[in-house]
Amino acid sequence: MCATIVIGLSAHFFYWFVFDLCGFDRQRTDRKLNVTSKSSSSPDEYYSLIIGSGFSGLGMAIKLKQLGTDNFTIIERHGHVGGTWYANKYPGCACDVPSNLYSFSFEPNPNWSYFFSRQPEIGEYLEHCAEKYDIRRHVQFHTTVTEMRWLDDRQLWEVTVRSNDKETKLYAKTVFAGYGPLSVAAFPNDIKGIDKFEGEMCHTAEWNKNIELKNKRVAVVGTGASAAQTVPEIHKSGLKNLYVFQRTPAWVIPRTDRAVNNWEKMFFTKFPIFQKLLRVLIYWMRESFVLSFVYRWPIRYSYRELVKYNLDSQVTNVELRKKLTPTWELGCKRILLSNDWYSTLQESNVEVVTNRIREVKPHSIVTHDGDEYPVDVIIWSTGFQVQNFPLPIYGIKGRSLAEQWSQTMQAYRGVTVPNFPNLFFLLGPNTALGHTSVVIMIEAQIQYIAEALLYMNENKKQTLEVKQKVHDDFNRKLQSKLKNTVWQSGGCHSWYQDAKGNNTTIWPDFTWTYILLMKKFDSQNYTL
Repeated sequence: MCATIVIGLSAHFFYWFVFDLCGFDRQRTDRKLNVTSKSSSSPDEYYSLIIGSGFSGLGMAIKLKQLGTDNFTIIERHGHVGGTWYANKYPGCACDVPSNLYSFSFEPNPNWSYFFSRQPEIGEYLEHCAEKYDIRRHVQFHTTVTEMRWLDDRQLWEVTVRSNDKETKLYAKTVFAGYGPLSVAAFPNDIKGIDKFEGEMCHTAEWNKNIELKNKRVAVVGTGASAAQTVPEIHKSGLKNLYVFQRTPAWVIPRTDRAVNNWEKMFFTKFPIFQKLLRVLIYWMRESFVLSFVYRWPIRYSYRELVKYNLDSQVTNVELRKKLTPTWELGCKRILLSNDWYSTLQESNVEVVTNRIREVKPHSIVTHDGDEYPVDVIIWSTGFQVQNFPLPIYGIKGRSLAEQWSQTMQAYRGVTVPNFPNLFFLLGPNTALGHTSVVIMIEAQIQYIAEALLYMNENKKQTLEVKQKVHDDFNRKLQSKLKNTVWQSGGCHSWYQDAKGNNTTIWPDFTWTYILLMKKFDSQNYTL
């Protein structure tokens, strides 16, 4: 890790010296989009339409502003900006990436309260960005996109939206899908009787703050990232019994978290260069995990032993330790960061249940071995519908994106798809990460999309569509590289993969290689 930091900082300095300081191959920074302002005669037609107002949507909107246009709208299904960081309000919700890295590089926040930020503060940060860059007036709140169709004759996207039970149609030359992969809650479909449960029930992604937990018998189904944050918090509510239903255990590492004192905040405010340096240090520390996860260096054995030691030293009960020990390699599934997960599971009123759930009854949960657990509250911590595309989209000649992705979800560089002109995905297929901040990927994609828009504008091109062969070759190489990574050969099946075992989620390399890949728009690979 230290070697990675030294090499990374050296490369950072070299890149800054050659490209920024000396101006070698510097692109003109004053390039603007020559786009007409919003026409009062066509109130339903825009240059751009953005779906979602999380990091992706807000980042894209800010870039459009910087390019000199405000002829765009943002469709947001909630009543606030923030995306997943507004929607997820379960107890203990926090980010598992350090705050200084999980934020826009162009908008550092010197006032983070913790090294790892909690959900409310990330939501406030995104609200701040919306205010500072005058984005809020472009957002249509409480509005949902229900369908998108490419109009071949008009060379526009027809976007059907619903608000207040009323459907209307909007039109846009370009559409940016920034709704995020972790946006639609997933419930198990192999358990009968869920609808018969007479107690209180909710999903962590749709948290009901009115649920009373004190002196209740509570079941938490799932032991993923949200469960690792929720379980320790709700246990403090004075539960009578807590049953944690675990299908598969996860590797857990301590979260090196602490409160940021006022002196540090003032220091970062007065000397922002030091906060940028801290961000760079954290970035390269995180990048070092790629050597283990992707390139399978022997250092992975050291990582495993350290994490195994963390489990062995914290869990004293042999039977419980056996239940909590994964059989796959570190990193194959999402690694959990927690300082109180293991200690909570060892409390006297907590039981880890590893038998699969067969049925939910009005006041209990029954497992496949016939054991029955009386419960008053069920909390589903079962993740998101990552592999199910939620929106009907129809491209050239009515081509369905769901049909095109029926075999596997693929996109060129995670951003564009053949047969769907002028449609750009943010955090699309194979651009999520298993080791560091996805905001890095979002900013790289925004840079690439901006270059594409400028190219179209300067060369008077109306449409842009990636070539099929280019798209297929890119994904063939990407899947070939993924085969040797921990996410494919680590001995597990995770939500990173679809039903056929294809990894449609993770980028299999360093993020700096993706940043360089997305630096310029490759017009030769597109039909314009």
